[in-house]
Amino acid sequence: MKGEILLKKSDKLRKSLISQLKFRNADIDVFTALIDDYIALFSISERLKTDISERGEIIREKNSAGCEVCKCNPSIKELRDTNKSMLAILKQLNLSLDTVLTDENDEL
Repeated sequence: MKGEILLKKSDKLRKSLISQLKFRNADIDVFTALIDDYIALFSISERLKTDISERGEIIREKNSAGCEVCKCNPSIKELRDTNKSMLAILKQLNLSLDTVLTDENDEL
């Protein structure tokens, strides 16, 4: 079920980004490949969010000495890094609140 929802969200997101390229006559392979990278990162981001909500921000695990310790969930750092990469792709595609083109058929 969750996989289906993620697939639908990813598909809608990809179509929305592709439509932005088409509005600019920039739907060429190199930019489409960037969108594919963005969608892959989006899927990773969603899985990281799920991990954080399931395991929490602080997790318990054994250290190298075998003692149980509390530490920050590593998914938090990974999510932050993933989001930075996603924002870099949007910047590369020149997509921001100031530059987005809207179409009444383009709903996310």
